[in-house]
Amino acid sequence: MTQPARPPTSHAAQRGSATIELLVVAVALLAFTGGLMGIGRLTNTRTALAGVAREAARAAADAPTPSQAIHAGQQRAYQVAAGYHLDPGRLQVAVDPAGLLRGGALTVTASYQIPLDDLPSLRLLPNQVTLTARQLEPIDPYKSR
Repeated sequence: MTQPARPPTSHAAQRGSATIELLVVAVALLAFTGGLMGIGRLTNTRTALAGVAREAARAAADAPTPSQAIHAGQQRAYQVAAGYHLDPGRLQVAVDPAGLLRGGALTVTASYQIPLDDLPSLRLLPNQVTLTARQLEPIDPYKSR
């Protein structure tokens, strides 16, 4: 029994399919790389934002009056943000001095808008993401004012 003869394949057809396969793999790798870069940027900024909120709360908790607490907390937040290379135009810090009493707790909320539009993501990622960190700093019950 003889097998039917196959038509010969041309080298041009094989090269064309290899080009398409390479294109599909390249696009997938580009999207994967953009996603990894976005996750890295989000993780780095989340850690930095937690540090900003923590340091701002510590500085605000040492202030004797609520207005000084707001000023000290925001000033410290922007100093720490500069150390983490965060853009001050994208950072928002809110100090709530309502708990600035002996045994109370002071709250600082820091928000930061992360730009993602410069990543090679094939429009799979949003243009920007806003992260928020909140720190609750207890006030020493034996602290003199």
